[in-house]
Amino acid sequence: MLCYVALIVLGIMSLFSAKYRPLFKRALKCVFLKATLRPCDTGLDEELKAQSIAGIMKISPKAASFVNRHFQIFSTLFTITFFLSMIFTAQGLYNFYLYGNCNGLEGGFCIYSGIIGNNPSLLKPPADLQGITYGNQSANITVVEFGCYVCPYTRAAESDIKSLLAKYNNTIYFVYKPFPLPGHNNSKEAALAAYCANEEGKYWEYRALLFDNQQDVEANGTAALTGFASRLGLVNFTACYSSGKYMPEIQKLAEQGVSCGLYGTPTIFVNGQAFVGENAAKQADTRIGQLLSK
Repeated sequence: MLCYVALIVLGIMSLFSAKYRPLFKRALKCVFLKATLRPCDTGLDEELKAQSIAGIMKISPKAASFVNRHFQIFSTLFTITFFLSMIFTAQGLYNFYLYGNCNGLEGGFCIYSGIIGNNPSLLKPPADLQGITYGNQSANITVVEFGCYVCPYTRAAESDIKSLLAKYNNTIYFVYKPFPLPGHNNSKEAALAAYCANEEGKYWEYRALLFDNQQDVEANGTAALTGFASRLGLVNFTACYSSGKYMPEIQKLAEQGVSCGLYGTPTIFVNGQAFVGENAAKQADTRIGQLLSK
């Protein structure tokens, strides 16, 4: 079993040092023989076993003896663990390439971020201003927020968003694009409910209830969302929500966020310049001030 691991490890090491190339060739031959249902006659398995046990012997003779007796089991477990780690590594790299985070749209800690670093300047601004809007459509400054109603970071930025809108009012055009995160329960349902509230002119009131009651939304879903609608006196909410009429638009905007390269919410674009995270609204405020002072 170790030949499969040795093939990958020695293959990588042989790229940097010629002394590993003969071992890589032996591992390649061994894997080929086993793949064609023939016994490996290169002696590499026994050599790897001997070197492994010799290394353990220096630390603990008893442990070396135990490993020697059960070497095949340890070899199999090690090989399975190795290939599982390779699969998870590849999945993380794929997610990082596609979403900018190794966990995908769900976000969270990602080791690659510390190595490569997420870079807001690499994000592409959205191609249109479709979404829920506020302010002066003719304004020279557009502010586009991609957010998730059930994301704690989007909630943390909400007070700054309110301050920004009150401060600049009709000097900017604000667009909110829902970007439901799959790692948060009922994120799409919350986006749909917000659209239905917007249909009756109660978007901002409903939005406030969503952010103020995130745990309720995650835990109770439709029951919580319908309860908010009742508190606001929305008469057509149930029909709108049940029909799912805005789901295609929400899905389209979510896909647009992916094409922009989003790796977290909230992400705010000010005339195309991106800011990410719970401080994004503060940074956007500063940028708007700079643009207005020119």
